[in-house]
Amino acid sequence: MLEFAILGFLLDRDMTGYDIKQMMVMRTSNFIDASFGSIYPMLKRLEKVGLITFAEIVEGNRFKKMYTITPKGRDHFIEWLQTPCTFSPFNLEFLAKLFFYKHLKKNDAILNIELFRGTVQDAMEKLSEIERTIGDGMDPFEYASLQFGRTYYEMVLNWHEKLIDDLKRTSLE
Repeated sequence: MLEFAILGFLLDRDMTGYDIKQMMVMRTSNFIDASFGSIYPMLKRLEKVGLITFAEIVEGNRFKKMYTITPKGRDHFIEWLQTPCTFSPFNLEFLAKLFFYKHLKKNDAILNIELFRGTVQDAMEKLSEIERTIGDGMDPFEYASLQFGRTYYEMVLNWHEKLIDDLKRTSLE
């Protein structure tokens, strides 16, 4: 997925690795995000197979690599884009852990669930900030992906809140 996100960003304009990371933070972090440690090796791989090229530019006193998608890269991206989607659930590590929380004390399990809700709430606030700062500049498809993230996070928050309430009413210990 990272490969295609990078190609998609480069279809819009030439970018540095840093620019790509910033686009992920501001536009796609609710469904795809990557560290610089993943982005730069992927850029190198894409360049090696001829899907992108780069030019070294000087900005200030720094050399930067400006990446450009090639016609082959554009064709590869469009071919992927035209392929129908299949459904695959998100990486739901929290559900895998939740499944085994019976091995924890009830209060420890509830605490872990509350801490997880906090991380989801933080992610939700980041999406709200993105919407406030650049929402008007998004095209309808970018905005729809942002709204999907918000709706998904709301569902996760509500579901976990109900779970906590149910657990507090039951006796598992």
